[in-house]
Amino acid sequence: MQAVLDRAGSIRRTLVFAAALAALLYFARSGATSLTVQVLFTAFIAAATIWLRGQYADSLDGRQWVIPRWFGELLLAAAVALVVLFHLLDQGSFAVIGVLLAYFVAGSAVAQVRQSESVHLLRLRGGRRFAEIHPMRWGLPLTVAGVVLAFGGAALLGPAGQIVPGALLLVLAVLVLLPVGLAIWSEQVIRRLCRRDEARARLLGLGVTGGAVFVAVTAAAAGLWNSRWLIGVMLVLGLLVVACVSTTQADIVAVMAVVALMGVTPLQASEHGQLDPRGGAGVLVALGDSYMSGEGASIYFEGTDDGGGNQCRRSPTAWAAMAAQDATNFDGLAFLACSGARTANVLTEHPVARSVQARVGMPAPGPQRGEGRTQLDAYQRIRGSFRPRLVVLSIGGNDAGFSTIGVMCVAPGDCAGRAGLWRDSLDQVRRQLRATYLEVDAAFPDVPVVVVPYPDPISIREDGCRQVALSRAEQRFVHEFLTGGLNQVIRQTAEEFGFHYLAGMQDALAGAHLQLCDPLNDGRPGINFIGLRSVRGIAEQRFNPANWTHSSLHPNERGHAAMLRVFQTWWATGKATMTPREAVGTPARDRSADAVADRQRTTREQATATATRQAPPCGLFDATEQGCRPQGQRWAYRQVGWALLTYGGFALLAAAGAWCVSVALFARGRRGWARRVPPPGRDG
Repeated sequence: MQAVLDRAGSIRRTLVFAAALAALLYFARSGATSLTVQVLFTAFIAAATIWLRGQYADSLDGRQWVIPRWFGELLLAAAVALVVLFHLLDQGSFAVIGVLLAYFVAGSAVAQVRQSESVHLLRLRGGRRFAEIHPMRWGLPLTVAGVVLAFGGAALLGPAGQIVPGALLLVLAVLVLLPVGLAIWSEQVIRRLCRRDEARARLLGLGVTGGAVFVAVTAAAAGLWNSRWLIGVMLVLGLLVVACVSTTQADIVAVMAVVALMGVTPLQASEHGQLDPRGGAGVLVALGDSYMSGEGASIYFEGTDDGGGNQCRRSPTAWAAMAAQDATNFDGLAFLACSGARTANVLTEHPVARSVQARVGMPAPGPQRGEGRTQLDAYQRIRGSFRPRLVVLSIGGNDAGFSTIGVMCVAPGDCAGRAGLWRDSLDQVRRQLRATYLEVDAAFPDVPVVVVPYPDPISIREDGCRQVALSRAEQRFVHEFLTGGLNQVIRQTAEEFGFHYLAGMQDALAGAHLQLCDPLNDGRPGINFIGLRSVRGIAEQRFNPANWTHSSLHPNERGHAAMLRVFQTWWATGKATMTPREAVGTPARDRSADAVADRQRTTREQATATATRQAPPCGLFDATEQGCRPQGQRWAYRQVGWALLTYGGFALLAAAGAWCVSVALFARGRRGWARRVPPPGRDG
């Protein structure tokens, strides 16, 4: 009895899988409840499992059903049209569907190539065929070419510092050559093993040897670099190899599942109730950046987490938002803080006369994308509708390069070795803060202003830490830069203006044992190390990997609850005697005016000589290659290239081990099917 290809069953399974994926992608957006997403994801996994199981069963005789060529060409043309047309129309949902459709067709084409002895690339009328190729001859060359290009791209990215060419070579190798070449070459090896009578012993030896190599290489790499994170990387690499070797489209399922899940955004909170400051006689005004707005939470106010639009990410679980809900202290909240804000986003666009000179050499003020106004300009627009009782301000971290420092420290290599790049540039942050505090002082002359430092995120441990992929030197650098560098600059500048300084906020996470690496937080710190979460908006933004890590290195709900307790304790002990300004010898605005007069009396030659002596190693706001941020980003990319070269040999050996196990496994399954099914012409 000869096996018959079940085309109808394969088509049904494919349609069910496509329907489950479409439903998941459609509902994976803001507005769908978590229960709905969970049910749909469960249905997707079930449909994907049935689809892959059917593919594997069909492939045992080498006759797996694939999309017909003519239909595949039609789908590919439709995919290109969707991507181009709807991208131009700014309809990202359809553009994403086009990309996934093209990926799906590509996977089916690879499956078709695996079971074809020859492929004709060109067909003319009358049945004439041209450009015939034999894919089984190209499996190993494509795999070798992929490995060579991957190492070449890493070399360009690392030692050569050629970021764009290196990245392009890596993308070509990892996303095209290696998956296709590995799949075709594996099929060739599996067929040869199935033809040999002694293949059973060979398969056992191949599988055992491959497994031993994979385990040994993974353990050696993790031990040599003292990194448990490498174990996870090697396991993911092994699973990807298994997916490529298998005669199924498991790699497509994995990629689509990740894309769909990362596109999920939860319900948005409405901005009503006690947060409305209008008519309030004692309103809390929150200014600043992400540590004030609540970035890192799981829910944001509606309209503040839109990809491509407003991404201030103001959260109802931010400590300032929760503090304002205490009706005994405040009558509402003017929530103006915005994720990613720098001092230039707080300043007014049209300054008063006394602050013009303080802005000399500073970046031009302007609103953040989606806001329309700077934070102080937004306050001036609504100031007549309420009376402020207290202003809380958290600013300076983004000016100091927080995001770039995070990228450098998460990247391979030791970011502590580049500490001087940021530590020696803090005087630039001081000048920014002085100009900003000057205008905050003018906007709130009779209101207490509380400057809030940044909480220390990491508990330095000598025995290592599983919660972060940072060395002890890097942990110490982050701790010292924040507590002994940036926060000290913030404190000193706040004291110049007589602003109140909430010193206890620096230890808010430490006091609650919520720092990263604190052994008493039971693996649930109050700050995210790598926070994976998408954004709201069109699918083109939600499914964009660049928008998935914005919550990293930000306090979560537990962290903001700890910060709230620190604020409430401070407020309870001092609100009765709170004054608009603390006593200072000479008002900062007067000292600023004196400094301006001194600069005007200084000759150009003297000013140039002084600037040369005091020049920082780089400009924090310089967008050229000499700027601090471009230098830091370039360093991080180069470290990635060096890491790929350093770990590349181990990764290649581990992948080879996983490949041996996979080939042995799938060849054994195919031989087992051949023994159960009699050859044609023999009675079953």
